[in-house]
Amino acid sequence: MRVRPDKNSTLARPGTAIVIEGFLRSGNTFSVAAFEIANGPELHVGRHLHGAPHVLRAIRMGLPTVVLIRSPRDAVLSYLIRRDTITPHDAVLEYLDFYRTTWPARDGFVVGLFDRVTNDFGAVIDEVNARFGTSFRRYEPTPENEARAFALVEEMNRQESGGVVRETHVGRPSAERSRRKEELRELLDRPRTAAKLREAEALYQDYVALAAQRAG
Repeated sequence: MRVRPDKNSTLARPGTAIVIEGFLRSGNTFSVAAFEIANGPELHVGRHLHGAPHVLRAIRMGLPTVVLIRSPRDAVLSYLIRRDTITPHDAVLEYLDFYRTTWPARDGFVVGLFDRVTNDFGAVIDEVNARFGTSFRRYEPTPENEARAFALVEEMNRQESGGVVRETHVGRPSAERSRRKEELRELLDRPRTAAKLREAEALYQDYVALAAQRAG
């Protein structure tokens, strides 16, 4: 990551304000956009490495950290559209690897459930502030802010994709992705993959329960 300029720039480092990290297609880009809209672009955000070691690094450094998580079926389907060279089985294994690795370090991060992130990211910021003693401004999902967030999401996608918005990659709702998801669903139901998907779903429910416990 250090030798790749695009990744090194988002790697957690001393002075990083917050780390927002998750498996691909779990609300990463929207979360970063919403945080920037609420708190400005000056704060450095560790993000978009999509690897559990980045979470562990952030925790070792004592940084406020959010681990984003989405239901495995939805996350993997969206991931397969983005990376059509990977098999469904391997995609589920990647999901399991990420969240099994971060689970033992759960005392060091806030859980960002996908639905909560996309519907009330301000509540996630509130939990970060309460847990880490920070004073980040909360994101308010006003029509203006939502429009700004999705515009920023598209801009991040353009930077990643050579100046064009790629519907298979952009971190917002897309009719093209929805159509392709339907074509891929049956591949996840093949016995070997379905067995791993059930493991991933059980792990996801552990994170959901943890988030509920902390909220309650």
